[in-house]
Amino acid sequence: MKLVAIDIGNSSINIGFFMGESLVIQKIKTIPLLPFSGYAKMISGFMKKENIDKMPEGIIISSVVPGHTDAVKKACSALSKKEPMVLTHKMKTGIDFQIKEPEKLGTDRIAAAAGACDLFGAPVAVIDFGTATTLNFIGSENKYKGGAIMPGLELMRNSLFSDTAQLPDVTVSKPLSPMGKDTAECIRSGIVFGTAGAVERIVSETENAEGESFKVVVTGGNAEFIAPFLRKVDHIEPALVLKGLRFIYSLSDRRNA
Repeated sequence: MKLVAIDIGNSSINIGFFMGESLVIQKIKTIPLLPFSGYAKMISGFMKKENIDKMPEGIIISSVVPGHTDAVKKACSALSKKEPMVLTHKMKTGIDFQIKEPEKLGTDRIAAAAGACDLFGAPVAVIDFGTATTLNFIGSENKYKGGAIMPGLELMRNSLFSDTAQLPDVTVSKPLSPMGKDTAECIRSGIVFGTAGAVERIVSETENAEGESFKVVVTGGNAEFIAPFLRKVDHIEPALVLKGLRFIYSLSDRRNA
């Protein structure tokens, strides 16, 4: 199946071209917002570089940045002459939502949950280390039970620098030790080990509360960086949202249209 899956996130727009079994990904920064012609030019330029001669007619979009959705959607329509599918919680996803307001759940989290269940099976905990760090728990029979949200690594770094008088702006990198020997090391340790510890605690408490064990799948821009600091990681899948979108598209009637 030839398909374009687009994940519009807070920091970047990831455009995945599924050409049969192969996947190539274009990354565009979310800021600044471009006109639709700007996105169309960037996408067509990437296609030329990757020797993709024609925009696939199958297109599905997940967006957590509403202001960008229309421009990207128009760009895709201009290139493919077909209206893209925009993911909502009402679509067939293979997930049974057991939460209060599924309409407020980020569609990237929906796609990641669908992708994890398709690729690895439930029960599964999907942890996305992006701009925010999100945890999603899908129990047996693909029941989406809930999750947690906390600041991502860069948000932690930015807040410590911008909201304090004397703490320096440091790069987030591998801590030399859990116990820092200077201020920069202390910040790195707090961010990295703090994030890992918080995630592990939330998973552990959820398993105790639900009485079932979850496979741990990590994704997002910081997944490969943070994974070594977690005691349990069953799968690392950086393209989980895009693969989840592909799975959701495969469930739709649109692909046969």
